[in-house]
Amino acid sequence: MNKKSAIILIMLLFHQIVFAAQQVKIETVKGDVKIRRGVEENWQTAELGILLEEIDTIQTGEKSEVILEIDSGQIFTLKSNALLDISDLRKVSEKEMQLFLMSKKIGKIKHRKQKRPLRVGNVSVVHGLKAEDTKTAEKMFDKNLWRKETNGAKALFDFLYYTNAVVKLNKILSKYSFENDCGEIHYYLGRSFEALNKSGQAIDAFRIVIDKYQKQDCISRDAQSMYDYSKIAIKKLK
Repeated sequence: MNKKSAIILIMLLFHQIVFAAQQVKIETVKGDVKIRRGVEENWQTAELGILLEEIDTIQTGEKSEVILEIDSGQIFTLKSNALLDISDLRKVSEKEMQLFLMSKKIGKIKHRKQKRPLRVGNVSVVHGLKAEDTKTAEKMFDKNLWRKETNGAKALFDFLYYTNAVVKLNKILSKYSFENDCGEIHYYLGRSFEALNKSGQAIDAFRIVIDKYQKQDCISRDAQSMYDYSKIAIKKLK
């Protein structure tokens, strides 16, 4: 099986398992909350009782909050300045998560002229776009949108959706790979892998947090806290 076929097969399996029909109901709205239906570009004000489909997206403004009820009966809270696709709330199993990560890793492997067996090692963290793609990505970059998507991923982590958080965080990395975030994305990847008892993948992510902290101008208290946690976690997980 060639690289392209492998990616297509993995993504089809992931899509079929993960994206079954699901509805989410808006239970509580506080402040500025908007929804976008499917592929529509326009945002509309969220209202109580509205049912959202997996192709829809929801976002909150500053000092805003929305409480969602998933069809399983579970409650999910999205706090201020956050954005989330409703499909991100579909529970992802560990096997499905690894399928997704493997598809990302296979996509990074360059085509080999010689016919040798394709060997895929332990899948870890997706590092995002290549250097030559950075200039194009920067033109499309919206720092506020990056923050909202990151806050949405952090909400998944806070509500123990660890596998979902891993998938979402990797998507954000691929989309905004050049962001000077002092390791925030990788910190939550590490925490998610740690919660899933994926020690090797957690260590890989925490090492990137440390590397970014040391190379970037990180002076905030949050950055220091993430750096300190990562150092301790690596020692504990080895």
